Amino acid sequence: MNLAKCILPIVLLPVLAGCHVPLKPYRLDHPAIVVPPMASDEAPPDVSYAAQKKDCVSASTPICLAFIEVDDMGELFDKAELDTALAVIRRANDRTKSSPPENAPVVITFIHGWKNNAAHDNDNVKGFMRALEQIYERNQARQIVGVYIGWRGDLIRSYFPVSRQFSYYNREATAVRVPGVTVSSALAQIAARTHENRHGLVVFIGHSFGGLLLERSVSETTASQIAQQTIFSQQAQETAELSRSSTDAHEKDAAEQLRRDTTVAAKLASDSRADLVIFINPAGAATESKQMLDFLADNGYRYQPGLARDEMQATVTPAPSADRDADRPLIVSLTSTADLATKLALPIGHGLPYLGFKNAGSFRNLSQDPGKRYSLQCFDPHNEKHAYWNLDTKAAGGLSQGSYYLSSTPHMQILQSHDMLKATGPSQMRVSSTGQLIQIHDARAIAECNRDLLNQQGLNIVSTFRLYDTQTCFAVQERPNRCNGTPYWVMEIDPDVVPDHSTIFTQRLISFLIDTFFSTQGRPLVRITPQLMKAPH
Repeated sequence: MNLAKCILPIVLLPVLAGCHVPLKPYRLDHPAIVVPPMASDEAPPDVSYAAQKKDCVSASTPICLAFIEVDDMGELFDKAELDTALAVIRRANDRTKSSPPENAPVVITFIHGWKNNAAHDNDNVKGFMRALEQIYERNQARQIVGVYIGWRGDLIRSYFPVSRQFSYYNREATAVRVPGVTVSSALAQIAARTHENRHGLVVFIGHSFGGLLLERSVSETTASQIAQQTIFSQQAQETAELSRSSTDAHEKDAAEQLRRDTTVAAKLASDSRADLVIFINPAGAATESKQMLDFLADNGYRYQPGLARDEMQATVTPAPSADRDADRPLIVSLTSTADLATKLALPIGHGLPYLGFKNAGSFRNLSQDPGKRYSLQCFDPHNEKHAYWNLDTKAAGGLSQGSYYLSSTPHMQILQSHDMLKATGPSQMRVSSTGQLIQIHDARAIAECNRDLLNQQGLNIVSTFRLYDTQTCFAVQERPNRCNGTPYWVMEIDPDVVPDHSTIFTQRLISFLIDTFFSTQGRPLVRITPQLMKAPH
């Protein structure tokens, strides 16, 4: 087996070498372009090659798209692209600095996946341009800035379709290799620059191997930023209490200065991460997400960005609100139930490495021995019986470490936090991930697609939405008996919303994302309290 693994690349190398897509940047001449809004006759925006040559240089441009390109080692082709993207964001901030919070810019960074790049004729480039236009149509009070991070996801030219499929292992390895200082720092700078406007919103989106690349780029830094923010916030609160209780003027002044310094440090930690991260059909193993899920669950973190408070007040770590609607996701991992690339191809692609890891004893199994314990940490603040528990036995639903390596995160029911429900009749809805049918007692709930009426049945519906064309009613429900109640939401979605692995830039998906995460039940996503808060143990 090991001999075959060594020989196969050598045999295929001469065959593939002549059909490689060149390793090169595509956007150095026009690193930031104007995306034209929809015309008055609702004609789609022009995304042609000619339209992609109009540079975005005016602060009044409603939609701009900047490009940042990295090579196969994860290094920038030209730092000027990053500088241009940051300049575009600053112009948008400067234009809206005195505007109300709901007019603050929205900066959406997208990382494409396998078989894509930043070329002018690439379908992901055109699709992202159209997505930005749709988002603007729903948020015309805001400036929309897109940042497209391009890498060589497309290794083999499309007219070699069979050889192109064999690039899976090579491009997966590249998606693992590219994340590093360059991409992580670029994302942190995008977030920090946007948050110079305290109400500016930053969204990171990764698709397919781009989801894997994004998760590897932000997981460590996000966990570190959350930990730093927590420590600095706690220190600020302690020094605020000391400042209030002290009778010594010098000690009081020193405590007050330390409170201000640590409050600012906590704010800086929050400002350098995204307000929302979305993985769509991510092509990475669930081992990529489990550490973050354990980190969030073990610490009991909750994310309530709409909670109003003054950041410079002494109480810098308020208790989480009891209103369950205040809980929002910081990270979302979504996959279609019809995504065969991650449901079937990923386990097959990981099969050979899995055997190697297993043979080397790299995977931990469920065990009660003190030195060998392996479990999934569970946390659900909405669980009436207990908020914290572990899945550490098969009887409890626990899984071995190798199981996570053979599946993507959204396809693992043990990790799913939410279900998508689809109306299949006037009084019936179906759970997209399991096929379970739910009888709806009040037919008005489906007819009106009304969350409150559905929740009178105790379904714990987070949001509802309709498909723009068929008007089919869908709902997002907190998964019953879930282990994952963290701000890392995980769910499988219906093929009516995302039909397969690659078809993502559709009006159906964009509308779902807006209705569920940007404007839930008429409550727009706002950035008032970006810090995560700990629930009591």
